[in-house]
Amino acid sequence: MTDAYEEFRVYELEDSGERNKLEIKQEELQNFLNPEAVFIIVREDLRRIFIWKGSKSAVRKRFISSRIAQQLQKELIDDSRYHRCKIVSIDQGDELHEFLNAFRLESMEVTERLPDMRYIRNIERDRMLEAERALKSNSTANTDDETYFSPALNDNDDKVVMSSFSRKLPQPPVQAKNQGLLTSQDLEKIKEKVLEKDVPGEYERQNLILGHALYGATTKVSEVFGKEVVEIEWEKVEKLPKDMIELDDYKLRVYLNEKKGIVEAVEVLKKKVSTQKQDDLDKPTNSNSGSKSQGRRELPKIPSVK
Repeated sequence: MTDAYEEFRVYELEDSGERNKLEIKQEELQNFLNPEAVFIIVREDLRRIFIWKGSKSAVRKRFISSRIAQQLQKELIDDSRYHRCKIVSIDQGDELHEFLNAFRLESMEVTERLPDMRYIRNIERDRMLEAERALKSNSTANTDDETYFSPALNDNDDKVVMSSFSRKLPQPPVQAKNQGLLTSQDLEKIKEKVLEKDVPGEYERQNLILGHALYGATTKVSEVFGKEVVEIEWEKVEKLPKDMIELDDYKLRVYLNEKKGIVEAVEVLKKKVSTQKQDDLDKPTNSNSGSKSQGRRELPKIPSVK
């Protein structure tokens, strides 16, 4: 283990079972994903250890990858700076969305697989089950929910986070890298950036649109040493109106990210009602009384009888 804390690290498995650490950045990961390789990828901030297996990788490396990942998991737990990371198995061409979103990747197309993969998987099954029983008997912690094996070698183990290319499951369309998937941390930073901008004097901030969510202002009043303190927080609107909304007398400010080529946010500003106009609306009208007096006809005087 290295002395410096690292929330991201990558190891490539050798045929001998040794792991070789790669000094790369997260954005460089896709350039190293080779169909013939197996990688152990740590994202400590996500509490995840990903086992990425190329479609043409050697069966031995695929088989031992779970053991190597568990060794690394134990090393991280023994270091007080790290948390327990869940081991997730990933197969090339059938990647989980969790993995793709974590590194902003696109699913890698599989053009060729080992022709005898299914046969090898069957003859290795007994050996894999024996290794699993040995690991469970030697474990001193409750690792029932934390132990994962390669789904390419065992399709029936429901403790494995399945990502097997032998059984294709329907997947929602993968978003491309240039669409710039936003994490919750990204949304918070964008919201802070928008709220720091000054609003024109004749307008007031009404709503924010961040990603696919609508945000509104919430006023919270608290009492501090006998005085009321008003705080405004911008929170996600959970219940939205139906259908389409047309906006009149509103101004929209659109925030763009040139590097990612995306729209980060839309700010909705509402025009303020002027003070004079509001006074005119509040002023009572006497038009009815005036019209009555103008439309009244005088009756002729009746002469008095002497």
